[in-house]
Amino acid sequence: MPNGSHRKLIFTANGRVDDLTERELGSVRVAPDDDIVVGTYGTWTITYTVGVYGIDVGGGLKVGTRRMADIGTPQFDDPGAPNYVSVSSNAPARFAMRFDGRGHIRPFRAVTVIDVIEHPLYPGDVITVVLGDTSGGSPGMMAQSFPETDCEFAVFIDPLSSGEYGRVPQLTPPIRVVTGPSEKLEVLAPSTAVAGEAFRVQVRGADVFGNPTPATAEGLRLDCDPPLDFSLDVTDGRAKWLDGVKLDTPGVVRLELSANGKVMARSNPILVRAGTDDEAIYWGETQGQTDSTVGAGSVEEYFRYARDLAGIDFCTHQGNDFMLPDEAFDEVRVETKKFHEPGRFVSFLGYEWSGATGAGGDRNVLYLDDDGPVYRSSTWQIANADRDCERASAAAAHEAFHEYVKKQGKKVLLIPHIGGRRADVDVHDPELEPLFEICSCHGIFEWRLFEALERGQKVGVIGASDDHTCRPGLAFPSTPEMAVRGGLAAVLAKELTREALFEAMFARRCYGTTGPRIVLLVEADGHPMGAAFKTNTAPRITARVLGTAPIDTISVFNHAREVLRLTPNPRIRDTKRLRVLWSGARTKDRNRYTVWHGGLGLSEGKILSATPLNMYAAKYGIVEHKADRIAWRSITAGQEEGVLLTLDAPDDARIRFDAGPARFDFSLGEVRGEDIQRDFGGVGQMVRATTLHSDGEVADATVDFVEDDLGPGEHAYFIRVVQADFHRAWSSPIYVELLGDR
Repeated sequence: MPNGSHRKLIFTANGRVDDLTERELGSVRVAPDDDIVVGTYGTWTITYTVGVYGIDVGGGLKVGTRRMADIGTPQFDDPGAPNYVSVSSNAPARFAMRFDGRGHIRPFRAVTVIDVIEHPLYPGDVITVVLGDTSGGSPGMMAQSFPETDCEFAVFIDPLSSGEYGRVPQLTPPIRVVTGPSEKLEVLAPSTAVAGEAFRVQVRGADVFGNPTPATAEGLRLDCDPPLDFSLDVTDGRAKWLDGVKLDTPGVVRLELSANGKVMARSNPILVRAGTDDEAIYWGETQGQTDSTVGAGSVEEYFRYARDLAGIDFCTHQGNDFMLPDEAFDEVRVETKKFHEPGRFVSFLGYEWSGATGAGGDRNVLYLDDDGPVYRSSTWQIANADRDCERASAAAAHEAFHEYVKKQGKKVLLIPHIGGRRADVDVHDPELEPLFEICSCHGIFEWRLFEALERGQKVGVIGASDDHTCRPGLAFPSTPEMAVRGGLAAVLAKELTREALFEAMFARRCYGTTGPRIVLLVEADGHPMGAAFKTNTAPRITARVLGTAPIDTISVFNHAREVLRLTPNPRIRDTKRLRVLWSGARTKDRNRYTVWHGGLGLSEGKILSATPLNMYAAKYGIVEHKADRIAWRSITAGQEEGVLLTLDAPDDARIRFDAGPARFDFSLGEVRGEDIQRDFGGVGQMVRATTLHSDGEVADATVDFVEDDLGPGEHAYFIRVVQADFHRAWSSPIYVELLGDR
């Protein structure tokens, strides 16, 4: 945001540059400009001084935050409730206020609209907007859930009732949003290591929203070989790296972090091997963007977070092409090159080709070098752009990239995904697009893999975040459309270089998770995941799974058909405990999420306890618990969420479920005998109730499976792991052609 006399050029809806100044548009001051902690309540007074144009009746203001800022939703009717907003003026004008979540252009989509409905304003008049007005008893306005160096309340003015708004210069600095106090400690380790060779481990605090945050702890011990003793202090910043960690014996290790004999945290599983010949597992992020387009934070902050806080091995910045001017992409080039350090951290130059679904849909573009061009789906939000760079359909973009590869002799990797714009499964280039994104903050898209396999496409899978909050590699839910924790890509490669990672991704030696660093190694007759081969006999599918939590199920699929389900932990029916789960999305396209705010009631007996399931975002979860009723706030986009209830109630007691698209009831006697499931359309919208529980602690398992009565033809085997904490991992399919002369 421009401060003092500095003025940034702002693009308006029709693509013209709004180069008007403080004299014409007026000016804004925001107070206070103190730091605020994520998720806490604050009050901000926005003072707008009218410029020489004045404001006519029918004109007005818009006050907006960046699209991904999950600040409290403004309301104007209840002065005693959170997020109350008021407006006043020294002039006799009257105003009408409303909130519109898509009321302006990117990146400031969510705006409070303040219309002048009576009496014009004159130059020098003042309009005062109070966000989080506490004068009537409101606690204030809730701050966003993620940290940001430059959090902006952008003000736009329509002085002439023209419907076109220009951004008002702001004379005060942006606000800094900072992380909250540490709620727990976390330990992050590499997924593969060599016995006796040193590696790095990260120890970090996490606030209630999951953000890495400074922590203070004395007398900590990490149980490696030999143990390391250390302390944490706020001077360590938001994470501390421990060098020289060793494990002497091959096997599976989860490092324990303890203090005074009490275990404080355990690391993700580490597969310790005897030698260096095997491929390592490298974790990375293939999609995210910053304030250069629709997100928050700078490109430099983005890569620094990925490397130093998320602790991933590789990353790429993917700005929307239609709003990424050349100068912004030049900055991406500079920062990508600056952070690239083979062996420690690999950065890929890239951007997002952001065509509408009808033109082919979203796909990420990753280059092997730092000189790749930008072929844009459009230049819709770039002023004075050279339209020669436009490739308005995915087919045209494919053609351009093939020509680039032919002329330059350099590889380009494209990754279709389901973001705001859904990639059309029928628009696929197998030479450029070996992978697709099975999960992100936008949701879980297993159905997209089934669609690709049905069409005979040979694709691998990865996870990503599509993060817009400057948290690549460790992203959490923010706005409703970003309802899921960000996923991760796991790539099996010989070394941490661009070339080795590219080779592995094109070979589909990779898998995706919903965020945790689950180890998933899959083979078919010795061929690694992603391979394609022919055979005369049914292949033997083998796998090794090392979970970050107890394993609920391991499923082997042949195309969309589940051919094996394993439950490593035994299951028992407990008639006093009831799990109620809901899942799904409304649609495959934008705004797909399903809002499940609601609850359930018990006709007789008591609800003794209620525990939220897979509702990790601090602003969601159980909001009411009575003896005969509980209520919750929940949003799904493919993931399962739910509640675990402990009940003291007879068989004829009835449960009444009322949330999202679902309203139905059932007796406890029914569900104590067998599971109940109700389907509610959309994309897998369903509610399931069960008294079947898995309470074991087995987190490691193997698979050894040959499918019976397998006929000749094309087969595609992949494995899905579901943990007790609901996190998932999917392997890339192995493609097997079973010949007819068996």
